[in-house]
Amino acid sequence: MIKLKRKGVVFLTEKPSFLSFFHPDLTARLIIVIIFLLLIAIGYVFGIYDGLVNNNPTAIFNSFVAVLLYAIPAFGLLRLKRWARLFELGLSILFVIIGLVILFGYSLTMGIMTLVPHGLIAIYLLSNDCRRAFGMIK
Repeated sequence: MIKLKRKGVVFLTEKPSFLSFFHPDLTARLIIVIIFLLLIAIGYVFGIYDGLVNNNPTAIFNSFVAVLLYAIPAFGLLRLKRWARLFELGLSILFVIIGLVILFGYSLTMGIMTLVPHGLIAIYLLSNDCRRAFGMIK
């Protein structure tokens, strides 16, 4: 890292090394989506632990699959992979449909809690800002 000093102000001419892991086109809204997906995946890790403690293989399997369904696209989105955008877009649309079914058939609260975040993710993944970050439009 090269530091230039002009009139008491330090200017960095290169990115710090820990930032080189992140893609330069990563947007703030995409980072929020990634954090949301990772938080949900971490929650399901606790579901795996609970299944182990209660000796419930079905809960372990379901939680493990859920961790994969949230963590893998989150990592792909972090690296701006197009397959991750399409995969998460498909999952978000599926969860919007499931959220509508839950909303009108079972529970208003759970329906809203499913519908709103996944709907917002789907809307963002379809936006020109997101498509530009993935290099799909100029």
